[in-house]
Amino acid sequence: MSDRILPSSSQLPSPETAASAHADDLGQSARRGALFIPLAKLWFLVAALLLQLLLPRALGDSALYGVWTLVSSWLSTVNNVMITATIQAVAYFAARGTSAVEHAKRTALRMNLLIGGGASALFFLLAPVIANFEHDVELIPQLQLGSLIILGYSFYAVFVGAANGARQFHKQAGLDITFATLRTGLVLLFATLMHSTLAAFGGWVIAAAVILVFSVLLVGLPKPVDGEPIPVKTMLGVGTWLALYLLGLNALMFVDGWWLKRLYTEALAGVASAEIKRTVDAVVGVYGAAQTVARLPYQLIVAVTFIVFPLLSAPAVQADRARTRRYISATLRYSLIAMLGLVAALGVRPQATLRLLFPPEYMVGGSALAILLGSYVCFSLFSIVGTITNSLGRTVQTAVLGLVTLGLTALSVYLSISHALQLGEQPLRAAALGLLVGMGGGLLVGLVYLWQTLQSSLPILTLLRTGLALGIVMVLGRFWPVAGSAGLLGSKVGTILCAGLAGIVYLTVLLLSGELSIKELALLRRERPQTPTVDP
Repeated sequence: MSDRILPSSSQLPSPETAASAHADDLGQSARRGALFIPLAKLWFLVAALLLQLLLPRALGDSALYGVWTLVSSWLSTVNNVMITATIQAVAYFAARGTSAVEHAKRTALRMNLLIGGGASALFFLLAPVIANFEHDVELIPQLQLGSLIILGYSFYAVFVGAANGARQFHKQAGLDITFATLRTGLVLLFATLMHSTLAAFGGWVIAAAVILVFSVLLVGLPKPVDGEPIPVKTMLGVGTWLALYLLGLNALMFVDGWWLKRLYTEALAGVASAEIKRTVDAVVGVYGAAQTVARLPYQLIVAVTFIVFPLLSAPAVQADRARTRRYISATLRYSLIAMLGLVAALGVRPQATLRLLFPPEYMVGGSALAILLGSYVCFSLFSIVGTITNSLGRTVQTAVLGLVTLGLTALSVYLSISHALQLGEQPLRAAALGLLVGMGGGLLVGLVYLWQTLQSSLPILTLLRTGLALGIVMVLGRFWPVAGSAGLLGSKVGTILCAGLAGIVYLTVLLLSGELSIKELALLRRERPQTPTVDP
């Protein structure tokens, strides 16, 4: 099997006629995409963040939020793989012309009848296995209900991919915005009315069903057209290795929570069963809140993949390897600078940050948050490296890298939590530390591979200077007075002021050290890449 994401043109139906017909529209479509897609992605991220921030209050119990966090993590691992791989595969074939759009939709629907339907059925059947792994049989109904979401996502992704490939970016953006709004609104509504995680997942199922119907109406079912159909096998070949990489990448974000639930439950085996569940679920809920905040740096640089993927195609690399190396180095450099700035603001007072965003009982996760922020910086850079290597056609190597990193991280988290529990310590900090070790190790391997492949990587001086700036912020932050501690409002205002001051100090150190300059920012603007036409 080829190690490229996309098959060569010799393997596919000839696209010359359709491509010529669409060539004149490419520039205009790209400009429309530059407006529609980023706005839709931004709202999608904002809506998801609002859901995670408001749901603890809607459920009214950290233990219930822990159940939501755990079940949704298992669901999201499958959902994210299904939707991303499907969109990319469908968009690639659909971009080849008008008739290709219809052929791509028809083939993808047949493919996901098998793949999506199979994944949904398998998840339903494996729900007891997952629940037994987590030592909590009460998870079974929620996991099984969630299997319907997987099925809906698999078909919904077909129509999103078709809209993207046809350069109907307004339709793609409309679907993203509508779905994000429906999911957030319905989950919060059902959770508020019933204070039940099962009801909350029911809201998610309804949102998935409604958006699927809406996508069919907006994009349309496949129409009969001339031309050679696309074999299912050919479309599967586009995304197989990418799907394996995405599976590893998404599991990386949740493996610490999976182990935390299982191992902490085992450690409390001497306590009454009902009390064990409530205690463990509450800890998982607190940890989930810390994860939500810690993932903000990753969300900050998600848009980087929209730039990097189309820029680093194999022909582009072969045409100008020096320019490619500059882009890679700049991408990693500016991503690190931006993320550590956010880490400085969020991590200077981690407990206060959690109190600002969540109910008071979640403040106990502050020590874990401080470490998780570093973990997700490593994860974010790792995902950029994966996007780069995938873009270069090294999908087999990237998939192996992702799965190896997952294995390393799972082992690291297991050992860290187990050691802490043996010593009678709280497992929150240990779970975060294990995640940091695993993700840091995976990032190091990825950077070494990237250097061996293109002689480009994260600049060492940037790493040292940004690390110095962050360290200075954290040291000074220990001596800053807590403003307005007399009242709740004042405390929240004080937290915001501390975050702002941390950002100012961080940028000041970078400017004084020469890491940032006006000249290089102007250069970066002149060399910014074009908007992609395929959502990676």
